[in-house]
Amino acid sequence: MTREPQPPDETYPRLGAIIGRVQSRFIHSASPAEVFEPLLTDLLGFTGSQYGFIAEVLADPVDAHRFLRVCVLTDVSWDETTRAMFERHRRGEQPIEFHNLATLFGAVVTSGAPVIANDPASDPRRGGLPPGHLGLRAFLGVPLQHGGELVGVVGLANRPGGFDTALVDFLAPLFASVAAILGAVRLERARHGAEAALRASEERLRNTFDMAAVGIAHVAPKGRFLRVNPALCQILGRPAEDLVQMGYQDITLPDDLAFDQAQIGRLLGGELHSYRGQKRYRHADGHVVWGNLSVALVRDAAGAPDYFIAVLEDITGRKRIEQAMLAAQSAERANAAKTQFLSHMSHELRTPLNAVLGFSQLLLLDGADPLTPGQRAKLRHIEDAGAHLLAMIDDVLDLTRIESGGLALSPETVALPELAREVVAMLAGAAAQAGVAVQVVATPANGADHLHADHLRVRQVLVNLLGNAIKYNRRGGQATLRWLADADGEVRIEVRDTGPGLTAEQRAHLFEPFNRLGAERSPVQGTGIGLVVTQRLVQLMGGRIEVESAPGAGSCFAVVLPRARHLPADRAPAPAPVAPPAAATQRTVLYAEDNPMNVELVRELVRLRPAWRLVVARDGREALRLARTEAPDLLLLDMHLGDMTGLDVQRELAADPALAALPCVALSADAMPGPMKAASQAGFAAYLTKPLDVGSFYACVDRLLGTGPSG
Repeated sequence: MTREPQPPDETYPRLGAIIGRVQSRFIHSASPAEVFEPLLTDLLGFTGSQYGFIAEVLADPVDAHRFLRVCVLTDVSWDETTRAMFERHRRGEQPIEFHNLATLFGAVVTSGAPVIANDPASDPRRGGLPPGHLGLRAFLGVPLQHGGELVGVVGLANRPGGFDTALVDFLAPLFASVAAILGAVRLERARHGAEAALRASEERLRNTFDMAAVGIAHVAPKGRFLRVNPALCQILGRPAEDLVQMGYQDITLPDDLAFDQAQIGRLLGGELHSYRGQKRYRHADGHVVWGNLSVALVRDAAGAPDYFIAVLEDITGRKRIEQAMLAAQSAERANAAKTQFLSHMSHELRTPLNAVLGFSQLLLLDGADPLTPGQRAKLRHIEDAGAHLLAMIDDVLDLTRIESGGLALSPETVALPELAREVVAMLAGAAAQAGVAVQVVATPANGADHLHADHLRVRQVLVNLLGNAIKYNRRGGQATLRWLADADGEVRIEVRDTGPGLTAEQRAHLFEPFNRLGAERSPVQGTGIGLVVTQRLVQLMGGRIEVESAPGAGSCFAVVLPRARHLPADRAPAPAPVAPPAAATQRTVLYAEDNPMNVELVRELVRLRPAWRLVVARDGREALRLARTEAPDLLLLDMHLGDMTGLDVQRELAADPALAALPCVALSADAMPGPMKAASQAGFAAYLTKPLDVGSFYACVDRLLGTGPSG
């Protein structure tokens, strides 16, 4: 894979300085034009471009179509009309807007992706230029994303030598800063609009007293109520005759009193004409009332303080809703950000793991050049460490899928005795190494040994719990797996250990993600999310998890799940497996991959199958060309190629009658359910995740090619 040229080292400080200047101007409350005009100048000079613009993406309030409203742009006016239009824009009288999106910059808005056109005249996305407009020889349009929303576009034109993706990637921090500023400008605009509406509402409310829907009071300079309206009496639950015997200090929550007293002191001292704020009052029945309070001081003819006018809007209900919407919106934003981060990190970690685990398996399988026992042992350590890291990544992904609602379950009748044997067999090596005896205690049959649950996920739950009982035990200790039925049609599965046990404080934080309860200081490996995943899986299957533990007395984790409604009938013996037919001719495998290390791994895997011939494509376009010239029997397709996605390649193949039947197998480090589902719906024959499991890889390709180990 060829790499695009990198910018010289001296450009990094220049870019940092540009970013620093634009952020400083925004922080110091400069207007958008004052922020973006020097930025555009810096950006043109930095890239060597001739002209450009920075625009905000807006939606028409009538028909919701999107358009660009220019923040700043280079003066490229060519006649009196365009010069007048530019001047009106510069003075802020009439902004320049672009509503026609059948253009190169419109393609940025409609696609949400950067647009590079180094030959605009022949680009099908071009929209043409008005007569007299400065010529367009190269164009770069970059979308500005903030908070998952397209907020703006940066456009640059006529850079000598054109534009490339390396420049876009290099300027990404600057574009992110511009997007954040545009997002902040939008929020500020919305805030000002809301404040203006509130001020108008308050002005209308001040014109009334007795008939007002808000509470109004005249208050003496020392705080005693002089007059109150019916609405205020209703808000506070007190009759007027009681309130006029009291001061605001008597009904204000103590924590809010200091603010009131400080602001009133400033009013009396002439520093303020009025003040507003949210505060809390104690209702006559004891509950808390939230209010929007506005206070102004009225002075007599001599200028001495006469009385305060206080206007109180009851916002208790709204406050409760806002607070609830803020525990929900904040959680939603945090969850979305976490999902995106974990998905990206999983992909980035799986790619190098593909080489670590893949080549480890290859070395262990290579009979032509056998390893010494010592070398095999060291290689097993590498493989074990890689597998441990992969397991942690899978735990993180499982948690992400569960919390995003993307984990699908397949409930069935699960036989506990067989499942227990699977789990114990999987953990036998770990138990032996830890010196912990594993015991399975089965109860007499009566339905207690069959669950209605997802077999794979119940096994994952028990492997997690029994694995913890082994890891957090003592040498010579015991881990016990047992189950029994209860009277509510449920099965209780218990995993008990003889470890150090848990304190009450540790139990209170047991199911918090990434909290290992102090075990991070021990030699026991872990991430602190296995139990969280276990709890979520049990809950998804309609069950619950209970914990009993005390320091020095070990721990017992109990999983309660629904009992199977129907026991399975005796099954006929499975037919003997049929060996695939031997390959009569050599089969061609086309592999599209832009990572050289991944290519080398697959090349080594294919080397062990003499009947396979490997052809490699470095990007999507080359894969399509080779698919037409090499007549492959199978296409292995990475889902993130440099020029196209795997889905793009598959769609073009499906549209070609000569290639529509070519089976495609996805090889991807993206193990999230969304991409897997998209590949399945697009017609992929299989989806293999990186790091590749060599056995699964051979089995999949053998099945699709009709070959076997000898081929």
